[in-house]
Amino acid sequence: MLANNKARRGEFVVLVDSERTLALVCPACQKIQKHTFSMFAVSEGPFSLLCPCGFSQGNLRRRQKNFIFNVFSAAGERVRLQLSLRQFATAPLTSIFSPQTGREIGFFGEHSAVSGALGKWAEKRSPADLGDVNNPEIMQEILETLQDLAGEHKIRCGCERPSVGIDVYADKVELVCSFCGSAVLIRASTRKHQERLSQVEEIVMEPSEFIFLEEWLKPIP
Repeated sequence: MLANNKARRGEFVVLVDSERTLALVCPACQKIQKHTFSMFAVSEGPFSLLCPCGFSQGNLRRRQKNFIFNVFSAAGERVRLQLSLRQFATAPLTSIFSPQTGREIGFFGEHSAVSGALGKWAEKRSPADLGDVNNPEIMQEILETLQDLAGEHKIRCGCERPSVGIDVYADKVELVCSFCGSAVLIRASTRKHQERLSQVEEIVMEPSEFIFLEEWLKPIP
């Protein structure tokens, strides 16, 4: 009724689609994941972007009239993107780029526009694009093992928040809790590193601790 009254007075009613879609490649499972949500669901508290494999792809939050993305690229790089309310709510498609390499790492915007961009992007993207790592074969096996553990809910932080993300470096992987900052480093350049991780049944990170995996693990009977 209100809209009809306005129309009779010669005013225009602008309807804004509040649904937004973010698409990124998960650094753990290396699959493209789409996150679709209402812009009204994003507040000052972090809106978690969880991959179905169990890893956190980062988070999104609102700061006054801006929306801030803190996400991970496929190679585990931390990427921060800030959009104004207008850009967030009305831009049909926004490309997300890595600040380190300048490469396109994902898309944000209207669901149909993001899906269309993904179709073209997937053809150009290399499935084995893990960045400049020392031993790609070992790194891939390390990531697959971590993906399996995460899929069984066996990677978590003692602060009990479902927010463990991953950073991938040339010779190691770092698991990071985006809430308390706890981290575990896992070396990933030799067969010995891969074999050691394969013996791990569960990774529970101590809140706000920074340790090496070799120092933290205990032998499994």
